[in-house]
Amino acid sequence: MLFIYFSGHADAGTLHLGGTRLELRQLEDLVERSSAAFRILVLDACRSGALTRVKGGQPVAPPPLALRERLSAQGSVFLTATSASEDAQESDEIRGSFFTHYLVSGLLGAADASGDGRVVLEEAYQYAYDHTLRASSRTLAGTQHPTFRYDLDHRA
Repeated sequence: MLFIYFSGHADAGTLHLGGTRLELRQLEDLVERSSAAFRILVLDACRSGALTRVKGGQPVAPPPLALRERLSAQGSVFLTATSASEDAQESDEIRGSFFTHYLVSGLLGAADASGDGRVVLEEAYQYAYDHTLRASSRTLAGTQHPTFRYDLDHRA
């Protein structure tokens, strides 16, 4: 499994890595071409939703996905803190970004919607989405909309 997490500055086409830039499409290509059977890329950056935007697509509920010792799927998962046209917001109260705060809180157990003592990826994303939306709706910058794109093949 490959897991990549980035929190920092970006624009609609590139991540800002200090004095250099990394094209989102180049990063997507690197992740997709990885030899790992299962790949997760999490971007907490302004306009990072440009990576998950599909022309003509409509938002849908994420498919069920559970990470166990044996993976039941292979493919890629992209989670972003914003839509393609939004800034990623931070909070002085939580001393960090809304999206990362709620994603990590969810992974640590707050997202266990089923009450089974485990957090699956769908629960963690939904928790981060709902709480980021709610918290950012009270800011001067306006509501921030996390996005996702799953490209998975489920194994038998």
